[in-house]
Amino acid sequence: MARGTSVNFKAVKNLRHEDRHNRREGREPRYLLPPEHRLRDSSGEILASVLVRNDPGLHERYMARLAQCSERAKRAKAFSPFWSGVVVLPLRDPGDSVDAYRDRLTQTMLEWCQGYEMLTGHEVLQCALHFDEGHIEELTGEMCLNPHAHVLVDRMREREAHVIQTRTGERRIPARVSVIELDRETMRRVQDMTCRLVTGESAAGRRARVAAERETARRAGLPPRGHINHREFRAMMQEAGRERQRERVKLQARIDVLEAELLECSRDLAAAAGVPSSVDHTEPDNRQRVFREALDQVQRAQRDRTDYEALEHRAAALEKAAREAWRKAQDTKSHSALVTRALERAGADAQAAEAAHPEKITPEEIERSRRALESHARGRGIPVDEGYRSLRAAWITENEREARIGRPKPHAQQHYSALKLAHLELQAERRTAQRVRAKCTRERHVQAARERMREGIASTGGLISGYRSAEIAAARACGLHYEWDAVARCRRYRDRAGREVFTATRTRVELVQHDEAAEAAALRIAAARFGGAVSLTGSGEFRGRMARRATREGIRVVDADLARIVMDEQTRMARGAQAAGTHAVPARVPRIERPHPSHRDLMAWWQRMGGHERTAWLEEAVQAGRKSEHPGDGLLNAWHTMRDCEDAGGRVPQSITEARQQDRAMMQSDAEQDQEDEQDCSPQDDFGR
Repeated sequence: MARGTSVNFKAVKNLRHEDRHNRREGREPRYLLPPEHRLRDSSGEILASVLVRNDPGLHERYMARLAQCSERAKRAKAFSPFWSGVVVLPLRDPGDSVDAYRDRLTQTMLEWCQGYEMLTGHEVLQCALHFDEGHIEELTGEMCLNPHAHVLVDRMREREAHVIQTRTGERRIPARVSVIELDRETMRRVQDMTCRLVTGESAAGRRARVAAERETARRAGLPPRGHINHREFRAMMQEAGRERQRERVKLQARIDVLEAELLECSRDLAAAAGVPSSVDHTEPDNRQRVFREALDQVQRAQRDRTDYEALEHRAAALEKAAREAWRKAQDTKSHSALVTRALERAGADAQAAEAAHPEKITPEEIERSRRALESHARGRGIPVDEGYRSLRAAWITENEREARIGRPKPHAQQHYSALKLAHLELQAERRTAQRVRAKCTRERHVQAARERMREGIASTGGLISGYRSAEIAAARACGLHYEWDAVARCRRYRDRAGREVFTATRTRVELVQHDEAAEAAALRIAAARFGGAVSLTGSGEFRGRMARRATREGIRVVDADLARIVMDEQTRMARGAQAAGTHAVPARVPRIERPHPSHRDLMAWWQRMGGHERTAWLEEAVQAGRKSEHPGDGLLNAWHTMRDCEDAGGRVPQSITEARQQDRAMMQSDAEQDQEDEQDCSPQDDFGR
């Protein structure tokens, strides 16, 4: 962008203020641009001030110059040994980077300082570039930057002591200082040099170009941009101020309407969220609190609905399995009833045959009856179990034994039917007991699944949050207890003797005692409180010692300047473990950001695991630093932790392996218990299977 340039000087009356303003120290001026509108270099830092030249003895030199000046010179209105100048700098081209723009202006001002000293004889003591000043257009909102450079020059010249010849003899003139005055020709050369260095063209060439542009505009019929006197300019500014005031009034009216709507919405949300009516909704903090509570209730209802749908889906699946089991039981019961009726009919036929023929029933007839009964059962689709056959074999054996001892009349067919009915009754009781036990086991598994799901949800942000339970466990392991200080809003941790060890606020842990036990306990509490990662503040020796201790404890240190100390400690630990013949502690699996899975995939993965493995994955997610942003995100954090382990080469933590072994042992014990219950329900008669 084409922009003119110039340099303007004024006398320095307050050198300390000028120096602090040039180096941007102390309180920032109110007219600076907002941070979001300032220039940023390649590293992301705000480009505010760049020192091109700075004399460290600036203040001492100023005081020395004042001491050398006479009292008459000091009383002059515009007198000062130093001058303060402002050089207008060009704007940045759209294609240039911020770093290149800064370097180009820095080199330009270095050349300007050298050229100014050669032209005037003044000495440039300080030169600073400012890139954070400007304004924002009210109508368009466009940022208008005003880059410029501040220079401080010493305009005094020291004259050495010398001796002159007079009529009376030699006279010694002492050393003194004098002002180097600049005439109009010298100032013209300074302005021409400034224009040539900053804009690339001389002052005369710029004046000729501006005159040519005005002549071109005149020939095109455009009105000339003439001079505006101060009265017309003042009237124009007053009219613009009145227009801005009218716009402010309109905007304020609109703001009042929106504020009323916001208050109404805040009151409605407070009534829906159960916030007390005594809350002042005109305060922004109270409105934010009401909105947060309403949002928390909406999110809680959404999570409860999701959990309820998952439990309802699980209950529907279990109910379907129960109906299937009941149908199979009913089919078995109907089969048993059919077999019983067939046996009763066969027994009745045998009794009628015995009444008609009282002689002994031969084994051939019994075999024919058995075949007929089995064929009848197969024709109806009734299964013929082994118990029936073993019962028949036992009956035939007893019948033959009694025939050998010479009894006049062995057992008849009705005895066989009675024994068979007794066996079927025992079998029916056994099946009933098995169904009752299967129902109880199924209900127990459903209840356990619901309890595990509630524990998983609660441990990640419900009534008991994960980091608080971990913090309490760490405090108990260190032999500490805490007291809540309602005034300071912090926890004061004390040892068994009642001595205060450290305090824990919402964002930091501050040590009171600096012994080894207190530092170790503070690190563990901070790791449990802030997701396994800590940031250290204090002296260099303290931070280095705590960083090494945290590395030995397996706690991650996020400070970039302590990375070398952490790496050295990890290397030392690895060498020590290798020398001792043990394996070093494996590094934590790196965290990877990925999209969340669907609810169906998440619940399918969650239901395939046992209770111990679920708890282990939730704890591993907390140790990995995946802290829940909202209550109920524990399952998502556990799933992402599992995926991190898979992406890292399938390395499963030792805690997960142990939890899986516990689940397998529990399933094996349940199976053994089921087998024992089956044996307890089996019929214990003389004709066992």
